[in-house]
Amino acid sequence: MVMVHAQSVRNQLTSRMDSRFRAFERMAKRWEFSGATAQAAWEADATSYVNDFPDIKALQWMDATHHIRWIVPLAGNEAKLNLDLTQEPNRRSALELAEREGKPVITRTVTLLGGKLGFVIYEPVVIGGRPHGFIAASFEASTCIKGLLPPSLADGENIAISEGGHVFFQRGEGAPPKFPSWIVETKLNLPGATWVVRTWPTSAVTSRLQNRLPEVVLGGGLIGSLLLAAVCFLAQRFARQATATAHANAKLQGALDEVKTLSELLPICSCCKRVRDDTGYWSQIDAYLHKHMDASFSHGYCPACAAKTFKEFGFEVPEDVQAEIDAGKSD
Repeated sequence: MVMVHAQSVRNQLTSRMDSRFRAFERMAKRWEFSGATAQAAWEADATSYVNDFPDIKALQWMDATHHIRWIVPLAGNEAKLNLDLTQEPNRRSALELAEREGKPVITRTVTLLGGKLGFVIYEPVVIGGRPHGFIAASFEASTCIKGLLPPSLADGENIAISEGGHVFFQRGEGAPPKFPSWIVETKLNLPGATWVVRTWPTSAVTSRLQNRLPEVVLGGGLIGSLLLAAVCFLAQRFARQATATAHANAKLQGALDEVKTLSELLPICSCCKRVRDDTGYWSQIDAYLHKHMDASFSHGYCPACAAKTFKEFGFEVPEDVQAEIDAGKSD
């Protein structure tokens, strides 16, 4: 169940983040097709994106010199205008990758101007084959991830998301579980960064599991005992059958040895395999031997006859029977 929850969380994050990457690509494409975008038109477009994605803290346009020229919403973000924030290594590397790849790239975790931890998505804008700056979307990490994950998702599970060994989002309790095997770790590979998603049961769930552990152990022990008893019974049964078979084979071999002493030449039909006795009557060989040697027989099928019988009744020939025929154990 923990693995299922972990995959659900990963899939949810992948889907929601992918929708944001595609949205900024569409915004840049509209700019490219129009050839130019006035500030008022861009701000109207950006406002609709901010309304559609409330986890966006700010949507900005940076010119080719990497300075922020336009920003939505402006209220509370005035200090960012005309700043070049890409001197920070994480921002700089993401910006260069976006410019090189020509597609949106997310930064590793950065410290936003308000002091909170977050990340930025950079989408390059190209007009007439020439760079025309970037669309930059800032996200406050905790608020963004909380909005991406519905409370009902992975109910009963703690969720921790880290990047570069630093946890930037956690839902639930911080204490690790007593059983490390209950922790499931998956990776979300984003263009520019890799998020590690860890999930494990909440204390309430682990408490129930621990309370049931003795029952599980007891049940497993009982099942193990029953299986052991069954194995012993079958082993004894097979041993008895093997002994009986060996005894019957010995008697049969003795009977055959005695048949050889009855006559140097025993007439036998080349078709039905009946034998002729001293009085001239033709009898089945088992009846003949029983009469003369008091021998008893058990009956079965040789591989060839067994295969023929299976085919007559419309069944496939078992693999072990066919293997004996192929090995030449039946002519």
